[in-house]
Amino acid sequence: MVIRVPQATWTSGYEKLSIIVQAFNTLGMPVFDMTAHNFLENDAFDVFSFGRPPVSIAIITAIKGLTFEEAYQNAEDHEVEDLLIRLIQFNDLIVAKRAAGRARDMDDIENLTGES
Repeated sequence: MVIRVPQATWTSGYEKLSIIVQAFNTLGMPVFDMTAHNFLENDAFDVFSFGRPPVSIAIITAIKGLTFEEAYQNAEDHEVEDLLIRLIQFNDLIVAKRAAGRARDMDDIENLTGES
């Protein structure tokens, strides 16, 4: 099941959160710490992760090194096992990981590009 809402219809953070919570409720999933405060106002929360790989969802509220508009415009749709998934474009992923600067991100860059 794919629940996709065009970016243009998302006019406020509260509307975004409402759509996400509605989708989670439809799927019978808990939202845990994805409260209105954490989603909209708490800078410590920029990623909300649910599930465990390979069955997991990550909702990213901020991307270091890029604006949402840049990342969304460059994102690419990929079909994986009959499921359409919108993924960040490879070069944008590298920019975001470099901007995040965590050791884990630097390791990802090295593994993905061969750079050290």
